[in-house]
Amino acid sequence: MKECQLCKNCFSDSVVTCPNDGMPTVHTIAGEPVLEGKYQIECRLGQGGMGVVYKARHAYLKTQLAIKVILPDLVGNDPQLVTRFRQEALAAAAIRHQNVVSVTDYGVIDGTVPFLVMEYVEGESLHDLLAREKVLSPERAYELMAAVCAGVGAAHHQGIVHRDLKPLNIMICSDKPTLSQSVKILDFGLAKIKSGELLGSFVQAQTTGLMGSPYYMAPEQWADEEPDSRADIYSLAVMLFQMLAGDVPFKGSSIPAIMKKHISDQAPTLADVGIKVPPALELAIAHALQKNPDKRTPTVEAFSAELASAIHPGGVSVHSTLSATMTVSTLKIRTNPPKSAVFVDNVGVGQTRENGELLLEGLQSGSHHLRISHNGFQDWLGDVVCDGKPVEVVAELAQGGADPRTLSHSPNDSAQRTMAKPPNTMVDVQGDLDATVAQNWRPAETGVQVSSIPPKAKSSSKALILGIGGVFALLILGMLGIGGAYMAGFIGSPSNGNNSVRPTPATTGSPASTAGKLDMVEIQGGKFLLGRDNGEPTAFPGHEVTVGNFLMSKTEITNAQYLEFVRDTKYVPPSNWSNGLPLPGTENRPVTFVSLDDAKAFAKWRSTIDGGTYRLPTEQEWEFAARNGAKGNVYPWGNEFVDGNAVMSRGDSEPQDVGTKPQGANNWGVLDLIGNVFEWTSTEFYRYPGNESKVQVPAEELKNFKGKFAVRGGSANEDQSKPAERISSTFRTWVDKDTKDKTLGFRVVKEN
Repeated sequence: MKECQLCKNCFSDSVVTCPNDGMPTVHTIAGEPVLEGKYQIECRLGQGGMGVVYKARHAYLKTQLAIKVILPDLVGNDPQLVTRFRQEALAAAAIRHQNVVSVTDYGVIDGTVPFLVMEYVEGESLHDLLAREKVLSPERAYELMAAVCAGVGAAHHQGIVHRDLKPLNIMICSDKPTLSQSVKILDFGLAKIKSGELLGSFVQAQTTGLMGSPYYMAPEQWADEEPDSRADIYSLAVMLFQMLAGDVPFKGSSIPAIMKKHISDQAPTLADVGIKVPPALELAIAHALQKNPDKRTPTVEAFSAELASAIHPGGVSVHSTLSATMTVSTLKIRTNPPKSAVFVDNVGVGQTRENGELLLEGLQSGSHHLRISHNGFQDWLGDVVCDGKPVEVVAELAQGGADPRTLSHSPNDSAQRTMAKPPNTMVDVQGDLDATVAQNWRPAETGVQVSSIPPKAKSSSKALILGIGGVFALLILGMLGIGGAYMAGFIGSPSNGNNSVRPTPATTGSPASTAGKLDMVEIQGGKFLLGRDNGEPTAFPGHEVTVGNFLMSKTEITNAQYLEFVRDTKYVPPSNWSNGLPLPGTENRPVTFVSLDDAKAFAKWRSTIDGGTYRLPTEQEWEFAARNGAKGNVYPWGNEFVDGNAVMSRGDSEPQDVGTKPQGANNWGVLDLIGNVFEWTSTEFYRYPGNESKVQVPAEELKNFKGKFAVRGGSANEDQSKPAERISSTFRTWVDKDTKDKTLGFRVVKEN
C-alpha cells in the first residue's frame, strides 16, 4: 500500500503520484489497501506510540471503521506480541458499553503485523477540548468524568485494566445528544501490553509537546509492577485535576523528573493553583491520588460516587444513594448457582466465584438495588441498605430465564426494574406505593435470614388500584406495621453489626413494546424489471422477472418483536442486548446482530404463532416492493432522491425506531425499505445474466458465492450527501450467512 505524503490518502502499490494533489506516494504497509479482502483503507487518521490508525470502509456493508495497525518496528522487537495482542483483542471485544469504542475484528498482516478493527468515531479528543477551553466548570468536568468512569468500570468488571488513560484516549463524539453519551474511550485493545512497551508514547510526548502517558501514570506503574484497576483511578484523578486547573498536577523537564514527582511528591491541591472548589471535591481527588494503592479510592464506582456527592451534595448518584458522611460498607454476596452476574443499581460489578461468593468493598452508604443473573435462571432482584456495617446477601436463583449477555447495563432501565416487597408484608399495593414500601425496607439484624414474597404482576388498572388501594393500604400498614416488623425480624433481634438478607427471585419487567401481531401489507405480484443498466455494477443488467402475490411486514422486525420470540423459544438474544433484553429506548428499533439462520428461526416461529408460512423475502420480492412493481421506481417514493425520506446519515449513525420516515414509504405503505438497516433476503447471491464483467469479487468468493447471501436497502450509516454513494432500490451486495452486524436486520413476508 502507498500513501500520499501530503493528504495521507492510501492507494494501490501501482499509484506513484497522488491524484488529488500530485505529491509522490510512499510505501507504508506491504500489499494493497484492502485487508482480508473486506476492509478498504481510505486514509491515515493519525499515529501514536503504538500504531497507526486508518479510516476504512467495509467493502460489503459499506460501514465506516477505524483500523489500528501496530507499528512493524515494535512488533519486530517482541516476537510474542502478536500472540498476546490476539488475546487482548478478544478481551477488548468483550467490553460492550456505550462509552467504550467497540472492537469488532482482529487480523494479522503477512503473519507479523497485527491490527484491530474498531468503530469509527467522529469528534474531538478530550486533549483537543482542553487545549481550546483550558478549564472546565466542576459540573461539566463531572459530567465528562462520570461517563469515563462508567466505561472504565465496564472494562474493570471484565478484568481489564486500561493502563494508559489520558485525554488523547478520550473521544467526544459530535453526533450524540448529550455530553455523557458522547464520551468514547479508546485503546482498550492495548490494555495489558506491558508498561515498557508504552515508551513510544513517552517519546512522542516529549518530541511533540503533547501531554502523553508520563503525566498520568500511577506511581506503581513507574516501578513496572503489574497494575490493577486502581492505577486507572489514579489516571482519572489526574485528568480531572487537569480539567479543573488547566494543567496536570505533576510536570517536569524530563521523564525522570516527572517520574520522581509521581512517586515521592505530594500532589498539589486545586487551592494551591488558585482554583476554588468545594472541600468534598478536593478530598475526592486527593483520595484517588494517594501514592499507596491500598489507600486509594477502591473502585471507579466509588470515585464517581464521591464526585457526585461533592458536585451535587444531597443528590442521588447513578451508582448509589449517598449518605452525608460518605461512610462505606462491605457487601458480601453468595449465589446459587455460582458464577452469576451481579448488578448493583443496574451497574455490572462482576461475577461470583466458583464458591458462589463475591465481596464488594467501598460501597457507599444508602439503599442499593441488586440484580443477579445467570444463564438458564430467573433474575434475582432485591434491595439492601448499607449503613457502614458489613452486609451479607444470599441469593437463590430459580430455574428458567434468559441468557445474560453482558455484565454492563444502562443506568436508565428503570422500566425493567421490579422491586422486591418487604418480607412477610401481607399488603398487595400496586405501582409507586409498592416501590415506596420496598425502598424503606431495611434488612433484618444479624442471625435472622428473611424471605420476601414474590411480587405479583401489576394490574393494567393501575390508576384505580392506586386510588382505592392507597387509602386501604395506609390503614392496613398501620395495623400490621408492628406485627409485620416483628415477624420480619426488625424488632427483637440482637445485633452484632453483620446484616443478612435473603429475598426471593422476581421476574424482570417487560420493556415498552409494540410487539404483537405483525402488521402485514398485501402486495399484488406481476412482471417487473429486476436490476437496471444505469445503476450499480451488481444491479446490471436489468432483466424481466415475475413474482407472485405475497404479504410483506410493514416495517423491519423490531427488538420488541424479536424479544417475544426469544422469550417463547429460549433463543439466544442478540449480542448487543443486555441481560437478555434490548437496551431501554431501543425496543422499537430494528433488531440487529442477527444472522441469516436467526432471521429464519424467527420466521419459522412466527408461522407457528400466526399460522401460514412466514419466511424471508427473496431478492426479487424485496426489489418488487421497493420499486413499486412494474413502475420500476429507483426509490420507494419515486425516481428522484429526496433528502430526509430515509434514515440515512453521515458517519456512524444509529438506526431509529421503525416507521419514523413515513414520507419514504412505497406505494403499498411499506416503510424503511431504504435506510435504517440492511435487510436479509433468502437469495444466495449470484451475478445477473450478462453481468460477468461488472461485479468485482474477491478471488475466494468467485465460486458461486457459496454461503453468501444478498442483503438489500442500505443502513443509517450511508452518506446520503454523495449522489454516487446513495443506496437505491436496485442496490445489492452480499455477506456471509453467519454475519451479525449492527447495520443488518430483516423483515419477513408471508405467502398469500
